[in-house]
Amino acid sequence: MQNLKKIWQTLGYIQRNKAVETLEWEYVELEHVFALLTMGFLTGLTSPPMHISLELLPLMEKELILMSEKVDTAASPLSELFSVLDVG
Repeated sequence: MQNLKKIWQTLGYIQRNKAVETLEWEYVELEHVFALLTMGFLTGLTSPPMHISLELLPLMEKELILMSEKVDTAASPLSELFSVLDVG
């Protein structure tokens, strides 16, 4: 009976971990969708009204920092070398 209880507890622990990982992944994807909706004009999508975008801008701080870091690393000599050599 103890072994069955341990197995049941282990299965519960695994399922909780999978549920948390799935929720974290969905949260990250929702952040990406949010960023695309608010900053979509950079990719050619129609943008929401300007006052809504300006109100949401403080919430986009992490995405804006990430975007500026990507722009900085995209022009670095090492990244240009990797893109020429097709390393990835």
